[in-house]
Amino acid sequence: MEQLILRCEDTMEGIFTAIYDAFVYKNRMEGEYQDNISIAIGDEGEPTLFAREIEISTDIDKAEKTIRTIQMRLGISVYKTLFHALCHYDTERASVVLGYLVRGFKKGRRIDEHLSDSYVMRVMELSRKAGNEGYRFKEHLRFTDMGQFLYGKIEPKCNVLPLLTEHFADRFPNENFIIFDEKRKYAIVHKAYMPCFFATGEEFRIDIEQSRDMFEVLWKQYFKTMEIKERHNEKCQNTLLPKWYRKNMTEHII
Repeated sequence: MEQLILRCEDTMEGIFTAIYDAFVYKNRMEGEYQDNISIAIGDEGEPTLFAREIEISTDIDKAEKTIRTIQMRLGISVYKTLFHALCHYDTERASVVLGYLVRGFKKGRRIDEHLSDSYVMRVMELSRKAGNEGYRFKEHLRFTDMGQFLYGKIEPKCNVLPLLTEHFADRFPNENFIIFDEKRKYAIVHKAYMPCFFATGEEFRIDIEQSRDMFEVLWKQYFKTMEIKERHNEKCQNTLLPKWYRKNMTEHII
């Protein structure tokens, strides 16, 4: 049976378009589907000698149809689980979600109970890890007051910006703010009382070291001086908040 690789752009719309097309190709195949369709994202993944690779162009209508179908047939909860899984950095995340959906559309809304299935278990694992990282950044993201807007910079392992959008828009509805993902070079941009939108480009990187205000200096000094030296426990600190989270936290920038 022919092996197909659908290569899409590294966006949620691109991935959901590829999932839509994957089901189109699946339905055209003769015989039973045997997980012979995979999805490669951007430049990720290695070429396979005996596979046919197809470039997928992002189609917003196809992406929206895919999302609606998942929500209607499997429920909002399952859609959120899949969305979180696609925010992970695993290069096989789109193929794993595709395999999950093939099984989910057969078994229905209780697909998450089938933990013996490798695709279900993998999706749950990817979703949990991405969700946990997003939750950490909701707690530990630091903003700098740039005058006309607030600015925050993060360098997450997973693509957590889509998981932060609703939280910070609800928390700061009357603020202009930008959250920039240094690793992926794109940002959430929020204008007061308006919906958030995503934007790409190096122009969203801002040198916040030159924009420290008095309160940030005081906060750093407070962080340094209030610690009880006799109770310092580096191992406990690293367990509660690993060091790689702290790089862009105000109190840890020296």
